Amino acid sequence: MTTSIKSSLRNLHGALEKLEDTVVSVSAIKKKAQDDLFSIPMRPSANDMDSKAIASRLDSAIAKVEKLLREG
Repeated sequence: MTTSIKSSLRNLHGALEKLEDTVVSVSAIKKKAQDDLFSIPMRPSANDMDSKAIASRLDSAIAKVEKLLREG
């Protein structure tokens, strides 16, 4: 396996770990937060991520890596 593929796999692994940690912390914050009955619901921000889109991108990246590993 080439050095660039190994480096890319390490970067992908690190990004996935960071994503998983972020999801866990955001979920914990949302569970702790008490709903304010008198507040106006906030609109989704530009930073909100679509989980289906993220899953699709990750599936695509994994498929590409698997293809590279089979070829190499």
